[in-house]
Amino acid sequence: MDEGSEILKENRGAAPYLEQRRLCLDHAGDLVASAQRVLGNDNAYPNIAYHLAILAMEEIGKAGMLASRATIGAALDGKWLERRLDDHVFKLMWAMWSPSMSDGKIDPKNFDAARQFAESTHARRIAGLYVDHTADNTSAPPREAVLLDHATSILNLAKANLALELERGAPVPDERNEELEWYLDTLSDDFGKKRLFSPPFIQKHEEFKGDTRAWIRWARDEFAKIVAEEQAHLQQELSRQAGESGEGNPKWVMKIRLHTPSHSLRQKALNFWNSRMEAVKLKLIGNKKNELLLEMTISDGVTLDRLFDAGLSRSKLYIAMLNIGTAGFFWYELSSQAEIYYESIQDLDAPHLEPCVSRVHGLLNEWAEARSNGIKRQRVALEDAHLANSMMCLAAFGPMSDEDAAPIFGQYLNGLVLLSKTDLHLSVGNSARDAFLNSLRRAMLRFGDWDGNDTRLITALHSVIEPIIPEEADRNQLFERLEGKPTDEEALSSAVSAKRVADLYLVIVAKRRWSEFVMRSGRD
Repeated sequence: MDEGSEILKENRGAAPYLEQRRLCLDHAGDLVASAQRVLGNDNAYPNIAYHLAILAMEEIGKAGMLASRATIGAALDGKWLERRLDDHVFKLMWAMWSPSMSDGKIDPKNFDAARQFAESTHARRIAGLYVDHTADNTSAPPREAVLLDHATSILNLAKANLALELERGAPVPDERNEELEWYLDTLSDDFGKKRLFSPPFIQKHEEFKGDTRAWIRWARDEFAKIVAEEQAHLQQELSRQAGESGEGNPKWVMKIRLHTPSHSLRQKALNFWNSRMEAVKLKLIGNKKNELLLEMTISDGVTLDRLFDAGLSRSKLYIAMLNIGTAGFFWYELSSQAEIYYESIQDLDAPHLEPCVSRVHGLLNEWAEARSNGIKRQRVALEDAHLANSMMCLAAFGPMSDEDAAPIFGQYLNGLVLLSKTDLHLSVGNSARDAFLNSLRRAMLRFGDWDGNDTRLITALHSVIEPIIPEEADRNQLFERLEGKPTDEEALSSAVSAKRVADLYLVIVAKRRWSEFVMRSGRD
């Protein structure tokens, strides 16, 4: 097959993408018209008009992505397009960025500006569409999240970009553009995009004084050199023996995202931990109050082939102590269907209504706090005292041998895993409760507060916890769900109750062991 036939084949392959591009632009026009109608003369619903205008921008961005796919033919991985066509922020970014390419220049500064615009615009769109039920304070209504100026500005922008795309017309597939292919392929990879727009690469782009094609050729060569260096370093690491360059030297930094349905996070409280802990830091993730980054520094005593297991083991230790010290719930991920499992429900007797039913006894409700005004706050505020308890537990239990620690904390971690998997839609509550009770029993046996006789467990707990909770009635309320078999409706609450008792007991033991350690140190 000659070269002309190859180009003809690519042109035929581009036709569906160009037709889809046309449909996207037609729909963008409909959305712009709808936004104008919703805004109307009274400007009553700027948040809704704003949303419709952004949808128009997304369709314009999608049209540009489809045009790029048609232009370079089969060279670009189709999976890249599939992933990005469902990414709201990326489509917005593309709609803003692609007009800057019309003169043949690809400026990374334009890309970064478009990315920041897309992220902030999408965030305002979400605030204008949904009531934030996770906020600690009373949420503002969505209509107040978008001002009239915001709506008219984005609407005018959508009109202008749509007119520009229509005037530009459909691209004509021609010879392969290797630089554009490589650039788009790099942008489709989050890690590659981050490297391409890092300060050294941006600075080099400025040195080329606007010659973007030359910059891209240089960047391709640099990427190839970096890949070769990384491969060589990987081989070196794989052949390195543990501690070859000296035990205890910092080598790896591993970052792990944790989620919590129990606590509302503030960086000020996390700083209390960070100022006292060297090897592991806790950081907020943006403005999210229910997610944090656990950042561990691991020494060169751990080789690359052992890094995964070592990181997992250490992170589980920190997570366990964080859960115990806070009496809350922190884990790698949370159930995606913790409250509902269905797509929709229709009442055949009232088709215009869509009932919403959800799990009454959800994990979030177990840590809800009632305020003086009668409103419940979904998450407990994380405080210095919680983290102080966690650090004390880490000091007390961290040095334990695996043989001593596994029977106690292995069961505790099993309970956490089961609580994180309520989306299995099985009754995991009783299993989680049993795991926490097993952890409690084994800890009390190990630390000499119980003789192993089940009939005397509650009596032993009263004895240990009385100095902390003097009133017997209060202790009875705390222990009431430790006996008997809960119903399915009570299972989750009973599991959390068992966890709380285990947490309280382990914190008491940690304080005791810490006091003993301080006394021994003083004598020495």
